[in-house]
Amino acid sequence: MIIEIEGYFNQTVLQADENYSLKEIEKIYLDIKNKIQIIDKLPKELCKYYNMIEVNKNKEIKVDIVIDTDTDRIYKPYY
Repeated sequence: MIIEIEGYFNQTVLQADENYSLKEIEKIYLDIKNKIQIIDKLPKELCKYYNMIEVNKNKEIKVDIVIDTDTDRIYKPYY
């Protein structure tokens, strides 16, 4: 599963071993957001606690879920 974290200061693409549902990602996001003080640390915390790895974004990668840290919106992109 590929998760893109999109924000004003942070654009990161992570790969997760598990296929999470939107509800699961929302819960994970809110849990980590409440633990950290700076939203820029979100990718590092996802890697640490959920065994995700950071990958280079390219045009061939299809993102499964986007987390917009500016608006707290989590959605599946349309291709």
